[in-house]
Amino acid sequence: MADMNGQDPRVLANQHRELQRRAEMVQQQMSMVQISMEDCNRALTTIEELGNVSENAEMMFPIGSGSFVYANITHNDKVVVDVGAGISVERPIADAKEILQRRKERLTTAFENMNSNLLQLGQQMKSIESFLSRQQQAQGQYPQGQYPQGRPGSQ
Repeated sequence: MADMNGQDPRVLANQHRELQRRAEMVQQQMSMVQISMEDCNRALTTIEELGNVSENAEMMFPIGSGSFVYANITHNDKVVVDVGAGISVERPIADAKEILQRRKERLTTAFENMNSNLLQLGQQMKSIESFLSRQQQAQGQYPQGQYPQGRPGSQ
């Protein structure tokens, strides 16, 4: 992308559209990773609170869409946690926290990498935009629908 001289503006415009499409995909992935990070944080907070609850205590647990169910806590020393590939295992609280903390760290790293990738895509798009703009100005052309004094013949 550093040297665009001699390239067909249509090719550059197509590259720009492709970069834009990729940037949108990265943004969608970042949203999904952020949701997973928030989910991880909620699970960690809930596990922390379990330590303050006695066995056989009645609590309300969220089941989704702002709805809750009452439940009795029969075991406050173990948690069933997803370890990947659709497999969930029962673990002591400390182990479950460690699993979730590692997952949160991996998600954070993935989010940071995606953000870096998004910034690079943005820089590449700006380079193309700047080059095309300079090229159009040098040739006395203006983008479709944009003229220096309104539309041609409007004066």
